[in-house]
Amino acid sequence: MNWTHDQAYAKLQEIYTDKVMQDEKRRVFQDVYRHLFEHLDDLEVKKGLKEEAERQLKFFKEYTFMPGDNLFQSMRYVFLVARGEKEKDRQETYQHVQRIYRALFQPAGLKNPVIPDSFWSTPIGVACTVAEKGVEAVYPVLDEVKEAEDMA
Repeated sequence: MNWTHDQAYAKLQEIYTDKVMQDEKRRVFQDVYRHLFEHLDDLEVKKGLKEEAERQLKFFKEYTFMPGDNLFQSMRYVFLVARGEKEKDRQETYQHVQRIYRALFQPAGLKNPVIPDSFWSTPIGVACTVAEKGVEAVYPVLDEVKEAEDMA
């Protein structure tokens, strides 16, 4: 299909419902949470989190909201950009995308994140692509979605 900006953003708005965004935030939170506990175990401080911190983390996971400037806010920002909302400024977009990459894919000891190819087909991966490179960069993904819908 020959996509226009408007058609592509309309399709992304159809795809990125509030439920999809909430589910993706929960999935990402679970990955980061698991990673945190693995590192606490590596440092022999598995019980290093105070009970209050653990309670807060469970609350954040359930409601996919954390106050302040954090990973959830960055995910929300790139999802809104992917749905067609104007970015505030390029530098802010860059910072949000980099926070997501760093939180999910930057191993200890490396300066740059190592992003697996499979990430780019996830909801947050597609949203990061739109935020970083523009909606035109995901036209092939939208073609795949449209093709799958036409077959159904």
